[in-house]
Amino acid sequence: MATLARMAVEQTLAETLSCRRVLLVEDDRALNELLTEFLELQGLEVTAVESGDDALRELEGDAPPDIVLLDLRVPGISGGEVLRRMKQNPRWSHIPVAAMTGMRPGEFHLVADPDEFLAKPFDIDALSAALVRMCEERHS
Repeated sequence: MATLARMAVEQTLAETLSCRRVLLVEDDRALNELLTEFLELQGLEVTAVESGDDALRELEGDAPPDIVLLDLRVPGISGGEVLRRMKQNPRWSHIPVAAMTGMRPGEFHLVADPDEFLAKPFDIDALSAALVRMCEERHS
């Protein structure tokens, strides 16, 4: 929690980033709520879903996200398949994706590379740094 208090004194992510809309795909409700609360406190607009099917529906909407935080193990269409479809679709391929998983290397195989990788459990500093890097790369 000291990290949250320190960040409250520093600039928020919304003041730092030009990327404001985040699609969070996480089926663990507690983690989904925690990440949503943190990102919203940072001034970001969060759409949180719990399945790969819901993620694809959000991506197909009129206002696609600026950044996607994607759990690899979600119900329905897997996070890995969502990532593959994003990277192959010209409408979505420019959207940076941070893949999140508690699996160890070798326990999963991805056919598309995420822009960032967050191994669970990760801390707020790692998440914030990944968001900053993804947003900077998107706008460079």
